Amino acid sequence: MLELIEISWIGERWSLASLPNGDPVSLFIWRDRDIDASARCGDVLPAIVRSIDRAGGMGFVELPAGEQAFFNIAKSRTPPVEGAHINVSVRAEAYGDKLANVSPASGSPVVLPEGDARNAWLERLPEHADLTDQLSFGQKAEMCRAAIDVASASTVTIDNGGELHFDRTRALTAIDVDSSGRVQRSGIPGLNTDALATAARHINLRRLAGLFVVDLEGAPKGEKAKGLATQFETKLKASTGRTVKVLPPSAFGLIEATVARREKPLFEFATETCSSERRTMEAFLSAMREALTLAESDRSAFFALKTSAALTEYMKQTAFDWQGELKARTGGRIRWEPLNNAGLDYQIELI
Repeated sequence: MLELIEISWIGERWSLASLPNGDPVSLFIWRDRDIDASARCGDVLPAIVRSIDRAGGMGFVELPAGEQAFFNIAKSRTPPVEGAHINVSVRAEAYGDKLANVSPASGSPVVLPEGDARNAWLERLPEHADLTDQLSFGQKAEMCRAAIDVASASTVTIDNGGELHFDRTRALTAIDVDSSGRVQRSGIPGLNTDALATAARHINLRRLAGLFVVDLEGAPKGEKAKGLATQFETKLKASTGRTVKVLPPSAFGLIEATVARREKPLFEFATETCSSERRTMEAFLSAMREALTLAESDRSAFFALKTSAALTEYMKQTAFDWQGELKARTGGRIRWEPLNNAGLDYQIELI
């Protein structure tokens, strides 16, 4: 049974599902739309058709927040004309240089509420127990930080020993199976079986999509190879809830798989790995999380939150009332000041 916790930060709420041993399985992150106005899966939004590529079977629209998105055009259908105002349903969120994927919708515009989005996430999880009220704020914050660290790691441990090495490129995600540190014993699955189960769990945790190439240990053949492909596809479908296709291992022991896009991948939620246009927003939210965690760890202490010029300007212009919420959560024990160190986004000091 999975263990579930929820933590409310400033302007965002996280829910984490983990195995009983603490290994993270899935992380739900919801941002206030005054902070992150990007289109989200499940939204139905008004859009303006900007161009139609009949040869490529694609149309391109502009969404309310200025985002560009694309939709596929069936050959049997007449596409809308350029400049037309239509409603679209968001099927996959934009990130990096990838546009949001939408489809024309007949319904009225509606933005997905947080509760509906979280319930949809919960429905994709197996049986779970909610431990939110049993843990302190600090414990939950540490669990979430640890989950992000795991999801960001290039090397992870395979169940029962061995390692997986993740290498994300523009075209695909390569996953190498390494037997280092594994002692095969009777009664436990083979290395490739465990490796594919671990890979599926991490693809889901990291919210990765697109093409995957897994370099297996050895080059399985025949029914064993088919069984590994079937197992990987079953695990991926069960964990991600997305459209998945897996090919049998090649003669060189490579399994290829595709997983459909849906939400933004987790690397878009960290300043070190997010796309450039999100970096200031992610730095702001990181500062809010750290400030709140410090204030919760010592409820009698006062702190100074010092921010860079770029971050200060962002915090002045955002429509989200972060000062009001931070004051309400900390009793006004955090003072906002400019930061003179040009190499940092922010710094928090004990007063």
